[in-house]
Amino acid sequence: MKYLAIFLFLILTKFTFAQQVQNIDTISIDEYKMESIYLPPVLNEISTLEYEKEDQSMASFWGLNDSDSKPEIYRFNAKTGEIINTIFISNAPNIDWEEISSDDHRIYFADFGNNLGKRKDLAIYFIEKTNIDYSKSYQQLKAEKIEFYYPEQETFQFKNMTTNWDAEAFFVYDNQLHIFTKEWSNLATTHYIIPIDTVKKHTAKKVETFKTNYAVTAAFIDADKNSPTKGIYLLGYTKEALAFISWFDLPEDNNQLFFTSQVKKISLPLGFTTQLGQLEGISVLPTENKVCFSGEEFKYKDFYAKQVVHCVNNFTN
Repeated sequence: MKYLAIFLFLILTKFTFAQQVQNIDTISIDEYKMESIYLPPVLNEISTLEYEKEDQSMASFWGLNDSDSKPEIYRFNAKTGEIINTIFISNAPNIDWEEISSDDHRIYFADFGNNLGKRKDLAIYFIEKTNIDYSKSYQQLKAEKIEFYYPEQETFQFKNMTTNWDAEAFFVYDNQLHIFTKEWSNLATTHYIIPIDTVKKHTAKKVETFKTNYAVTAAFIDADKNSPTKGIYLLGYTKEALAFISWFDLPEDNNQLFFTSQVKKISLPLGFTTQLGQLEGISVLPTENKVCFSGEEFKYKDFYAKQVVHCVNNFTN
């Protein structure tokens, strides 16, 4: 335990120094109460989290599994983890699904996981909310497909987890899809935009790059300027398995530059993924003013963590 504490201190010192250059406030997780719910085995590879806004009969999240799992999205109780709705997507194989986001009309999910950097079939799908029957525990739906590519990518041969063209994070904002890359080599994220359009394969528009010092695995936006949880959230972890949340205040006047020096930023170190799970989803629980993040089942040598959702009191105020 002594050596673990020293190791954690050294990592945080290194990370905090890098963040200070970017004028980011680093706060302690010890100041915020964490509550956790364990999820059923069907969500053992949960790689996303999205709060359900339409059906307010109970607090709930949407989630999905990644990498060759069933092509299904799941709605589950935010307090118990019980599965409420399962939607089988009949026309979209799960090559490497990684994220869910939603707007007033649709639920979007991404198939752009790309650990090897060789994929040329990147896509984001969506289903219409009007087609969801919340009274059914199981149903089948077809999804619409939005295809895209990164114009800067010229090489498609990388060793596993060395590419800067992986992605596990996006959200919907201002009627566009905002993608955040998982850059294994650079330990940064690049913000791309594509339109919500199924007619053709789109060129992703590069907007900005931000040095996170960790690999980004999830993103979420609460765009309501009157919400206590308003802002942009990124989640990820370092090569040493230390997890972080980065928060950014909303840009003014619907500006699409999220990471400028004028925007207030907060960094929240969470702890090690060996204890928290492999963290790959982030959302908010607005009814309780909490920030929540999900973790896949984690198995490595003597370490084990079950699939889980953790929630902490809002730290952004």
